[in-house]
Amino acid sequence: MPFIQVYVEPLALSLNQMFTYHSKEKLERGIRVKVEFNHKEMVAIVMGECEKPTDFQAKEILEVLDEKPLLNDELFELAEYMSNTYVASKMSCFKTMLPPSLRVQSKTKPIIMEEWFEQGEGMSSLTPKAKELFEKLQPMLPMRSSLFRKQAKTHTKQLLEKGYIRSIKREKQEEIASDYEEDRPPILSEDQEKAIETIRNEENSTFLLHGVTGSGKTEVFLQLAKETIEQGKQVLFLVPEIGLTPLMIQRVKARFQQKIAIYHSQLSASEKYQQYQMVKNKEVQIVVGTRSACFMPFHDLGLILMDEEHDTSYKQDAMPKYHTRDIALFRSAYHHCKLVLASATPSLESYARAYKGLYTLVELKRRIAKSMPKIELVDLREGEVEGGLSKNLLDKIQDRLAKKEQTILLLNRRGYLPVMKCRKCEETILCPDCGIALSYHRSENTLVCHCCGNTYPNTNTCPKCGSHDFYQHGMGTEKLEGSIQTKFPEAKIVRMDADTTRKKNAHQKLLKAFEEEGDILIGTQMVAKGLDFPNVTLVGILQADAGLVRSDYRANETTYEMLEQASGRAGRADKEGEVLIQTFDRSHYVMESVLNHDYRKFFQTEMQYRHLGNYPPFTYMATLIFSHAELSQALFEARKVKDELKEQRVLGPIEISMRQKKKRVRLLLKDKSQEHLETTIWALAHRYKSNAVKLEINMHPLMLEE
Repeated sequence: MPFIQVYVEPLALSLNQMFTYHSKEKLERGIRVKVEFNHKEMVAIVMGECEKPTDFQAKEILEVLDEKPLLNDELFELAEYMSNTYVASKMSCFKTMLPPSLRVQSKTKPIIMEEWFEQGEGMSSLTPKAKELFEKLQPMLPMRSSLFRKQAKTHTKQLLEKGYIRSIKREKQEEIASDYEEDRPPILSEDQEKAIETIRNEENSTFLLHGVTGSGKTEVFLQLAKETIEQGKQVLFLVPEIGLTPLMIQRVKARFQQKIAIYHSQLSASEKYQQYQMVKNKEVQIVVGTRSACFMPFHDLGLILMDEEHDTSYKQDAMPKYHTRDIALFRSAYHHCKLVLASATPSLESYARAYKGLYTLVELKRRIAKSMPKIELVDLREGEVEGGLSKNLLDKIQDRLAKKEQTILLLNRRGYLPVMKCRKCEETILCPDCGIALSYHRSENTLVCHCCGNTYPNTNTCPKCGSHDFYQHGMGTEKLEGSIQTKFPEAKIVRMDADTTRKKNAHQKLLKAFEEEGDILIGTQMVAKGLDFPNVTLVGILQADAGLVRSDYRANETTYEMLEQASGRAGRADKEGEVLIQTFDRSHYVMESVLNHDYRKFFQTEMQYRHLGNYPPFTYMATLIFSHAELSQALFEARKVKDELKEQRVLGPIEISMRQKKKRVRLLLKDKSQEHLETTIWALAHRYKSNAVKLEINMHPLMLEE
């Protein structure tokens, strides 16, 4: 009777160890089983056989859940890498890799099955009508029972009873993407041909494709993918957000006219399972998806293409807090395939690596169609402003409407009013869980926390003094939409933000509506990237300075990326593009860099500040967040841990915003050595014993929690 080592489903770091059970049969690594753990039935994943334990009596495995392993050798190695790098339990890594229907957890979502009919061995005689019908349907077997019953109607029962057909169960198949008209490759520019040649022939495995907006980076992707597919290998297309997925799917489907796998968070559990199985069973060569697609069970991966590589959406905010770029680098090395990171505004980390020669830098410096759009910085301290919009911008919107051209307005703040503040007592209505200001959403008459997502009814009453009089300062996309509609009543306006894109396929529907009949697209940062509408000739950016006042060390970088990306939505075809950026500080180096489309100037200036402040890419960082209902308790634990980390450079403790009604305190650790930092944090995780104060670890954070 073999003894088996398993990881059990609790994700806590304190349980990040293998436990021993005995089994009635040999079990392969990667199979799920049910075991008794801590007096409860739990799901575990098999790691392999071991010697009989001498110091305790091993319990027996209760049930084997899989016939074949769910994870291959590569994914086990990847889980080991993720666990070590991000100080996360192995089980949290396994859970992240698998689709919901296969995850290692007690409340596993069932795989949806459906009934099919297949041909039986019936020999008994049939009525003439039943015989005629069976002869007609026989060539189409096996087929869904629902479809068969529609055509056979009253004869299905007879055919089943006499054995001409028999019922079987199959995993339900989901239809996700439709076919698209064939897209023929365009004539490549000289820069594109040179880029493809470099990536094809260079020995380095990692490339940074830095191309200005509209320079044809996606076409380079498609040409490289074509060569890989012709070699019989698989290609992974990664995009940062769901909103960009339909656009990439459309391009890929139109070009290759073949079945592809699609993977992102808005798919149902059964849809995710189906897409996962398609890759595992070698039914597709192409996968398009967001960060979770990087865990697909590839067998012969030949190319990884990571679009908008700078985007912070590639960083997972739940344990394990991995970065997709790191996973892509791991899988590229494992499969000995090339990885292409692409962006008009590369992250400082990636550009610095390319600058040092660790990545090969490939540049597309010119647009395919027209020159870069003309950019104008509008100083809000001068000139006429109406409802947050300069007269200059309003005049240009009117001009575009007259010319039947399209406009995009970017305001990176959703809702109607960003803050509800009482005029009488100056009280601001706060989220009781997070302690930050609630935003007013007029369409639903609710107060919403844009941090935790909680929604509260709007009573229009100050909780402190009972007044019903609130300031109306500030503006979100909802208020902007109403204001623009009032000024231009004939305009067809489409709003795209987190509120309008909640429903499945909403991104695709909104973009299609704007493309076909929209005049003005209003949205948050999701309209700043990846959109390619030839009739958009004007982009207006409101409250451009808002991101610069954040205390985060990446505030300037994220603001630059958003402004430059948004500017690139204008003038992408034959018509000239124009961009108006409303600002209070025209002389800021971020604004000057955007004005001149000068990424290199931004990079050099920002790197000087990063070096002075000892921030990435000049150092490695980790944050430790201590949570407790009482601030004093969280501070006590944070100070105690800081005292233990005397050899480290530790900043803090500092109080940050609440979560789930718990006070939070942050320590920030910096280290010149990534390996030393990871070793230090793992040692802390093993010895941290407090049951009252929760410790949350974020290795290599992109943003500092506020």
